[in-house]
Amino acid sequence: MKLVCIPAYNEEKIIGDIIKKSLQYADKVIVCDDGSADNTAKIARESGAQVISHKKNQGYGAAIITLFDAARKENSDIMITIDGDGQHDPEQIPILINTLQENNVDVVIGSRFLDGKSETPGYRKRGIKIITSTANFGADFKVTDSQSGFRAYSKKAIESIHPTETGMAVSTEILLKISNKGLSLAEVPISISYGNDTSTQNPVPHGIAVLMSTLKFISVKHPIPFYGFPGMALVIAGSIMGYQFLDVYLHSHIALLGSLFAAILLFLVGTILCVTAVILFSMATLIREKN
Repeated sequence: MKLVCIPAYNEEKIIGDIIKKSLQYADKVIVCDDGSADNTAKIARESGAQVISHKKNQGYGAAIITLFDAARKENSDIMITIDGDGQHDPEQIPILINTLQENNVDVVIGSRFLDGKSETPGYRKRGIKIITSTANFGADFKVTDSQSGFRAYSKKAIESIHPTETGMAVSTEILLKISNKGLSLAEVPISISYGNDTSTQNPVPHGIAVLMSTLKFISVKHPIPFYGFPGMALVIAGSIMGYQFLDVYLHSHIALLGSLFAAILLFLVGTILCVTAVILFSMATLIREKN
């Protein structure tokens, strides 16, 4: 069964059209109404979709989690996620499905940047590229658009991926889980429209929040470069400063207490980072062995 899943929040103006177009390419459409204050849920039902409603707004990731759970309950062979704000064109759904089936991959991402013709606003493009570069560091593959919500998942991917992030960083979390599970991935170029962009979030703090969450996931997967290397550098720096303090004190009997405190602080922080790296690395190794 081909299932289209749509996370939606206050999208009464456009949701009906998205559902009707999506039904042309799917056996069923499920909408997760994430606590909308308008008629999103009502219009979605009238347009032919099954609606799962959150009592209050929980975030984009929470809607994606609900939709993954729904896809597993429906025993779907293919799940397509498409945003409910009208930015994605449902008529491009066959492109993702055909790529998934013809190339026998587990996940297909619709990328705004793959063909180099994106009309994405400059500030948004720069932010997405920074987040994507960070995400690529943690994955075993490289993508051009880590934040695209227009994706197709195979049955294997649906069963394997269990997101936990309730915010926008869920897109990156899913990428890292695709990598961790050894699932195959492909990208296809898509067009996108920002004419119905109704986001009320300030792009700067929003982008920083997504980047920080991305770094959190990657730091757990790669604790040695994230914690171990900086920790070792701080331990070495603290040791050098401590040696210099002793050298000055023994030869000149001058106690540079500021240098001493700095040396102790650097050494302690470095040690904590190194211990953190070892613990996380050990936990990650155990988890991989169990899987």
